[in-house]
Amino acid sequence: MNAAESPTPELVVDRHDNAVIVRVVGDIDMANSDDLRERCLELLDDGVGSLVVDLSEVTFFASSGIAALGHIRTHNASLRRPPVHVVASRAVRRSLTATAMDTLLPLHETLDQALAATSDDAR
Repeated sequence: MNAAESPTPELVVDRHDNAVIVRVVGDIDMANSDDLRERCLELLDDGVGSLVVDLSEVTFFASSGIAALGHIRTHNASLRRPPVHVVASRAVRRSLTATAMDTLLPLHETLDQALAATSDDAR
């Protein structure tokens, strides 16, 4: 399957206390990374308290996904909001570590850890 045939990942938005969670299931590549970026930017522009991007069920994460997270991080910083927290699968963590994005975005192994960190941000 090439990038043009790649299915759109499932994006599910949930709320938890002061945080909004964007859960992604499926691959993130050039054909669909804009969906993730645009949805997260919409939520940030709507004034969410904290944003958690749950990529724990992502098995393939292309460089366009890394770029999308970078754009989300930059936009969030321009709004002077708490950091965007990322729950990363092994594949995502490997990509973010290789590009040093793990130094710019708080990475978590579980959603519970990310939500706990957003609670700490709110204090």
